[in-house]
Amino acid sequence: MIEWVSAYIEQFQYVAIALILFVAGLGVPIPEDIPLIYGGVMAGKGVLNVYIHFVISMIFIIIGDVSLYYFGTKISNSAQGQNRSRLAKILTAERQLKVDGMFKKYGSWAVFFGRFIAGVRGAVFLSAGMAHFPLWKFILFDFLAALISVPVWIALGYWAGGNWSALWDMANTWFQQNQILAYTLIAIVSALLIFLGVKLLGKKNK
Repeated sequence: MIEWVSAYIEQFQYVAIALILFVAGLGVPIPEDIPLIYGGVMAGKGVLNVYIHFVISMIFIIIGDVSLYYFGTKISNSAQGQNRSRLAKILTAERQLKVDGMFKKYGSWAVFFGRFIAGVRGAVFLSAGMAHFPLWKFILFDFLAALISVPVWIALGYWAGGNWSALWDMANTWFQQNQILAYTLIAIVSALLIFLGVKLLGKKNK
């Protein structure tokens, strides 16, 4: 995945960054950190302009997030309208009330902190739409969070730009030599996240 994204960015540059970030914002399992960092690397090498990279990234991240929010509103409206039979099993009245309650209590902060957690942000943004969380608040807090995370990832890539080949070779070598350990760590972290998620949902349901 990483090699494909990096090769795509090298070939199409700003267009690739915009498209990948937009698609990632729709919930497709492509970490948006990759194009941000790799775009920063290319900026560090002098291939891209770091400021243009930042502006394009911000615009298309927000566009992707708002699109996912919009899909959430459509799901909610459809589940309550004429097509309810198709979505009733997914979005029951009980689940809709839980989503609405969560965003009434934590809405702004859920959007803000959700942006920093890969694999979670998509579900949070979709839920924001399902709860009909105010769009202007969604955009505001999503933008503020992106204003922190995007420059950090780009700066990290920019810093690594001058030493990218050495860093990339080092990471690849380590992964090839420690594949079992790497996959084990990924499995442990994933299991912990699932366990914590189940625990939190269990507490909310009590």
